[in-house]
Amino acid sequence: RALDHKDSAAVAAAAGKAATVLQKLLGAAGGAASALKALAALDLAPEAAAERARLMAVAEQLHKAMPSLAITIDPVENRGFEYHTGVSFSFFARGVGSELGRGGRYRTGGENGKGSGEAATGFTLYTDTVLEAMPPHRAAPRLYVPAGCDAAAAARWRKEGYVTVAGLAPIKNAEAEARRLGCSHVLSGEKIVTLR
Repeated sequence: RALDHKDSAAVAAAAGKAATVLQKLLGAAGGAASALKALAALDLAPEAAAERARLMAVAEQLHKAMPSLAITIDPVENRGFEYHTGVSFSFFARGVGSELGRGGRYRTGGENGKGSGEAATGFTLYTDTVLEAMPPHRAAPRLYVPAGCDAAAAARWRKEGYVTVAGLAPIKNAEAEARRLGCSHVLSGEKIVTLR
């Protein structure tokens, strides 16, 4: 509970011999570069040192793959990760009040992911939060392409962001047909006509 609340004094009171290293782990949280430097300086038990090495390898690979990605590390964060057995992670986006998703390493089988099966990695995306993070959808303009029109002209307008609706048979009133199909424009030759 003391670690969950990031309460250094409570950690000192409750952790006994482990208090010093746990307080240093609390203090190591932050941007990846400074957190990894602080973690590298700690004298850890072999199992914890192996986890630190895996964390450093993951951070290095992420930085190589996406140098502009902001990575923060919190070596004592475990809320919501109870069944994970190694490096765990959360996804965040600027301007969004909660995480987009989370995941990490675990073992298959058994209860709460602490089985005796093989090691695995997985994650969950929170669809509602992901949708909240996305820019508002702007409907593309719809262009009616009467039957017999130049396909190359229609392709050029698609590259400009129009959704094209192809006419299947010649029709006398292309504008009326475009309106019936919910289009905002009609292709006429190589140009488009905006419907009013």
